[in-house]
Amino acid sequence: MTSKYIIPSKIIIYLKRIATEYQTTGQDLQARVVNSSVIFVHEEIGYDNWNGGMDGHDVILFLPPEIFGEVTLARKSDFESDLLSKLRLCCQSIENEFIHAVRFEDEDQNDPHFQNAISIHDRPQINPNTLSIWNPDHVRLFISHRDVHKGEAKALANSLEEYGVSSFVAHDTIEPMSTWQNEIVKGLETMEIMLVYLTEDFHESVWTNQEVGFALGRNIPVISLKLGATDPRGFIGERQALKNNPHDTLQTALDIYNVIAEKLGNKHRLQTAMINAFCVSPDFAETKKRFDRMNRVVETLTDDEVTVITKAFHENSQLYNAGHLVSRNNRLIRFLNRVSDKAYERSGRDISPIRIDDETPF
Repeated sequence: MTSKYIIPSKIIIYLKRIATEYQTTGQDLQARVVNSSVIFVHEEIGYDNWNGGMDGHDVILFLPPEIFGEVTLARKSDFESDLLSKLRLCCQSIENEFIHAVRFEDEDQNDPHFQNAISIHDRPQINPNTLSIWNPDHVRLFISHRDVHKGEAKALANSLEEYGVSSFVAHDTIEPMSTWQNEIVKGLETMEIMLVYLTEDFHESVWTNQEVGFALGRNIPVISLKLGATDPRGFIGERQALKNNPHDTLQTALDIYNVIAEKLGNKHRLQTAMINAFCVSPDFAETKKRFDRMNRVVETLTDDEVTVITKAFHENSQLYNAGHLVSRNNRLIRFLNRVSDKAYERSGRDISPIRIDDETPF
């Protein structure tokens, strides 16, 4: 899972810098320790109230036995303390985060942290929250398509965005003056799922074939949307393709949404994006569209999600004055009653649970 923090994505760069400093100052053992390690950042291990609150992370360096054996018990603590102080200097400009501790540990193939550690020589992971190609808190979908079909792919992307899916459509998502090939690589490296826009000419492009290969190499789920007679080929050929409905983009988007939720196993995250979009609806037409979409796909709500909706209803005039929600059909109340474990009632702009008197009258 991708980190919401900045430090984990920068830790490899910092360690490379520190290793170089160790080498130039003649601290050869320290340099070998850092250069031979694989690193895992254990997030949110500590907390500090300073400056409005800061989350602390532990940095674990797993060392091969031959290197770990050179670090005597007497020197291990000093090495860890020195590296901690240097990492903290590197991170001092990052707000609301800090390095809580540094630990050296022996390699252990059965340790889940070791299994997810990365070598200092690997390319550091990109934090998708720093990229303009993705909308924050949305599922990141890379749409692989031929250039001539960019318009249709973009229209589908717009429909998917309403379901909490942020889509990368090459040559449209990329900002002017950006190096397009580098941006595509960033999209491929940070995507969570791929959609193959399977037109008749899809497999004729070396680029689309490489994009699919990139997804398979990263073990990213691939969905094929069939727009003609051509079936998926190669390693994605065994997967049944979704059929496009050319006359109903919204239905196609809903079908893709359901597959994404199934593939990623995180329907709650998609649901949160839809709820947030409904809560900030800018006009009555959008209120109707966003509510109907939410009502169509949401099956259950937590108490916290209900609170978010009822608070927004109280504050947003485009909700509490929307006839689609508050007419005699009482759609919003019926929706809340269906998806939560409580019964609700509305009084003006206020929505609250119906109180049940537990006392039995005599």
